[in-house]
Amino acid sequence: MIFVLFIFAVLSSIALAGFVSGSETALTSVSRAYIFHLAKKGNAKAKKVIGLQQDMPNVISTILVMNQLVAYLIPSAVMWFSMNFISSTTIALVLQTTIGALVILYAEIFPKMLAIRFSTQFALFVAPTIKVMVKVLHPIIFLLDKCSYLTLKLVGASEQQTEDPDKADEELRGAIEMRSSDGDQEEAEKKSMLTSILDLGDISVNHAMVHRKHLCTINASLSMEEIANELTKCPFSRVPLWKDDPENIIGILKTKTFFRALQLKDGRFDKLNIHELLSKPWFIPETTHLLDQLQNFKKRREHFALVVDEYGDLLGCITLEDILEEIVGEIVDEYDTNEIQDGVKVQPDGSVIVDGMTPIRDLNRQFSWTLPEDNVSTVGGYVMYEVRKIPDAGQVYILDGFKFEVLRRSGHQISVLRITAPEQNNEEILEITKE
Repeated sequence: MIFVLFIFAVLSSIALAGFVSGSETALTSVSRAYIFHLAKKGNAKAKKVIGLQQDMPNVISTILVMNQLVAYLIPSAVMWFSMNFISSTTIALVLQTTIGALVILYAEIFPKMLAIRFSTQFALFVAPTIKVMVKVLHPIIFLLDKCSYLTLKLVGASEQQTEDPDKADEELRGAIEMRSSDGDQEEAEKKSMLTSILDLGDISVNHAMVHRKHLCTINASLSMEEIANELTKCPFSRVPLWKDDPENIIGILKTKTFFRALQLKDGRFDKLNIHELLSKPWFIPETTHLLDQLQNFKKRREHFALVVDEYGDLLGCITLEDILEEIVGEIVDEYDTNEIQDGVKVQPDGSVIVDGMTPIRDLNRQFSWTLPEDNVSTVGGYVMYEVRKIPDAGQVYILDGFKFEVLRRSGHQISVLRITAPEQNNEEILEITKE
């Protein structure tokens, strides 16, 4: 009978030790994001897991105390039983060795492996019990924590926790990068979009805006018939109108507003007053971040803003669609020209032919390149910034390991480039000295 009770007590202690050991692994390795999702859906155990994770120092202390108690009780029980009920030294040694092996296997290795493999289920299972244990052992843990804090002060360490303000953002980025796509295009696009959302707070509008060169603007002094004719040629739904000087934007005309008013006037241009159809232009500095601008678009319920530099000169415009394209990639509709749609062409040899106005950010995102984006926004501008001149067609440069070949130049701009990434660039090309 004593032997049965002894075996039962030892196995129960091993089970308790395994429970505690697995609990520590499960609570520290479980996905916080998924547990938070379950808690939002009303899972009571998930809410307890969140509570334990927020009080992790006390939880770890409780688990360590319980582990030490069990680690003390098992060998003490084995020694007591061997001394009182086993006369053979050999049998006692075999018993101690067997129980020691069971402790290592089922109190440490197996529960931790189980907790790692099924961390969510394990954490939800142990959370109610661990929460009770934390409350029961709180007086002991409190005294031990005070002793630990006193020891920290003696060695000159601060008990205050210092958190890196960027840690949460970097942790989220790391979680996104850890998500494996394994060649799955859909998963790769999801990762790209999630990363782009986090980048919105670091990118200014001048990297995503439509340059003034590509803006469709109309002289407000034109007749109504001429303005209507210009609107039919313009692919945009909102058009800036200027007076006296193209820099002097006096208002924004919505195409729909103009033609709706014309319809209400029975098609009579002489009854239209262009100034009554204009909305006030909204000017923003080029240093505005995309995330801030997205929030401003929502607050003002507008989709269009004009970008100016520090001197008040017009640089271009930014729209809600431009910001969305920073997240989901290029949005092509029936009004986009072939030039825009065919701005990037991958060649059979692995090189890429691009329009000089193609944003560097788009290329980095599409091909996982690392071209610098800090000083310029377009690939043509990047080449000119690096070589400090306007290259001629046919010139070749190696910049940051990439081979850039100027295929066509229009005026003072690079219009077409061939880019060869470092992994495809096996030709021996002399780097041209920057001038």
